[in-house]
Amino acid sequence: MRVLVTGSAGFIGTNVVHYLKSKEVNVYGIDILEEGSNKVDIKDYSALKEAFERSKPEFVIHLAANAYPQKCEVDCDACFATNVNGTYNVAKLAKEYGSKIIFASTAAVYGKAEVMPTPVKSKTKPINLYGLTKLIDESIVKYYAPENHTIFRIFNVYGEYCDRSYVIPDTIRKLMLEERPVPMMGTGSEERDFIYIGDVNNAFYMAITSGSRSGTYNLGTGSVISIKDLSKKVSELLGIKDVTFSFQGKPRIGDINKLLADVSGENSFPGWKPKIGLDEGISKTIDYFTK
Repeated sequence: MRVLVTGSAGFIGTNVVHYLKSKEVNVYGIDILEEGSNKVDIKDYSALKEAFERSKPEFVIHLAANAYPQKCEVDCDACFATNVNGTYNVAKLAKEYGSKIIFASTAAVYGKAEVMPTPVKSKTKPINLYGLTKLIDESIVKYYAPENHTIFRIFNVYGEYCDRSYVIPDTIRKLMLEERPVPMMGTGSEERDFIYIGDVNNAFYMAITSGSRSGTYNLGTGSVISIKDLSKKVSELLGIKDVTFSFQGKPRIGDINKLLADVSGENSFPGWKPKIGLDEGISKTIDYFTK
């Protein structure tokens, strides 16, 4: 089994590559942050085609993207160039090489969802540019691989190797650095469905091994927690008491107040279920950062 992973140096990419290799899958990772022949910008069609020719993938796990919603709002051109043009290149080459596409989309495509928990058949009305580009990407993937794709709409993923400013690792770092009061973005009232990276890894693995039909699925837990309550939980699991958190008091640009996945029935990939609860997942993440 030959798998090409785009965005292999990112948070999810690093985890997925390690996990697939542990399952003895033949993985070829490319990223703009890699080195040597693995250093590939998906916007560069010629370089990307060379990567396809070297790896001749049966599957493409497409993770490469400009994945910062706030940065997308500031630099719209760069966001479109990577997320839309890059995905177009990936999808076109996947069709040429007969590769199945497993695409990492996002819960941001739902925008301010009208139904909670949100099923995959809900209206898609993104309120930020990041969500819009990912929704366009979904259409590109379906167009080029109508019978040969899996789309995962990922909710708030966290875990090991996360060097980006995601709320769980960011809160762990700040608490360990003893910033007091702990400075936090947003209002604290935002509610999120947090999914541990191990469950995400398993979903991608199942997508390349199960032979299931094409479809779109949520990757979440079906449980929600406010950022204010999450912050307290992280401090408790770190064994730190009597901590004050200072929230910025206003929503971040392009932010969505509540995200909650419906993972029942056809909303989840066949046979997949989240296995790691929030307390266990945060504890695993704390172990990684404290080491």
